[in-house]
Amino acid sequence: MNKRLTQEQASIFATQLRSKAGLNENEPIHIKSLLLKLGILTRYRPLSENAYGLSVQSTDKRYNFMLINSNSTRGRQHFTAAHELYHLYFVLNPKPHICTKGGDKPSAEKDADLFASNLLMPSQGIINEIPAKEIREGISIATILRLEQLFSVSHEAMVYRLKSLSLINESKVESLLAISISEVAKAHGYNLDLYQGGNENTTIGNFGSNARRLYESEKISESHYLELLSLISDDKQEGKNSIGC
Repeated sequence: MNKRLTQEQASIFATQLRSKAGLNENEPIHIKSLLLKLGILTRYRPLSENAYGLSVQSTDKRYNFMLINSNSTRGRQHFTAAHELYHLYFVLNPKPHICTKGGDKPSAEKDADLFASNLLMPSQGIINEIPAKEIREGISIATILRLEQLFSVSHEAMVYRLKSLSLINESKVESLLAISISEVAKAHGYNLDLYQGGNENTTIGNFGSNARRLYESEKISESHYLELLSLISDDKQEGKNSIGC
């Protein structure tokens, strides 16, 4: 039986990936910029209700690909991308992988979730943003909302992260998960994009540049090159009303 990833190991792995992307240990991550820096071709498309996303690595380990469910909330999309980064970078010989909802998760999935939590919500970065008085006396919903917006994660992900850091207890977790986060966020004046789906037909990566390189090296015809470019053009047209995070 494989050993589970420890909290310390997850933090170390998260720091390693942040360093690879030129980020410090505590700053919030813009997930699309991170995917672009890492050269991961990523597509946002509607998937089935039970699927969050998937990742694939080429057999020579030179190329990585992600597909993320645009029907998920943007906060969930960010967590899915971080989850898949674990499979691509920290699993030996990664295989095509699909991240699904619910059920009894295997150890590898729990490890990927733990990594994603540490990557997106670094412990010291979270603590630095909480007023000292609230650390002692209890974190307010206003501060929790601010943390969610700052670190671009779902309400559920932030609540469980705060619990893992012993900043809230189990009863607080239950009460926080019972609220209608969109209504509360709206009452506090926040944009609701984080709690809604979006990014449909968005592509991240150098797809167009690679297509141009293939054309210039005469590995594909001009008609094939134009056909590939039309895929990006169609995506932009279909997704023109979506707002990225």
